[in-house]
Amino acid sequence: MKKNWKISKRMSVVAQNTACVGAIMLMLFVMVIVNMLAASSCSQLMKSIGDKERALARLEDEHSRESARWEEMKTPQNLEVALKKHGLAMRSPKASQTVRLRAGSGQLLPSQLSVAKEMQRAKGAMTAKYRR
Repeated sequence: MKKNWKISKRMSVVAQNTACVGAIMLMLFVMVIVNMLAASSCSQLMKSIGDKERALARLEDEHSRESARWEEMKTPQNLEVALKKHGLAMRSPKASQTVRLRAGSGQLLPSQLSVAKEMQRAKGAMTAKYRR
């Protein structure tokens, strides 16, 4: 014989409400876990960004120091010392020794001290060679 098991409606409503509360609690728990994971990931990214910013600042400082050192090495006095150190008997060119040319044609630019002095020397050489 079969027993007649009846479930009261009151019991099914309690079970349904309990399931809803359990689902809400589970959803809250999952949201808290996801929030904690996101916060952890964000803090790791912020730490990584901070490390990279410090490294960038350190490299910029090093670049500025090296740039200043290089500029100091390019001064005329230091260049002469470096040339003597390597056994080269050279000096920086004077204004009367530099000649500027046009970029495309290679012609002399006008109003240059070095060109004027060379023309005077050439005229002097011409008169010295001229014999009567």
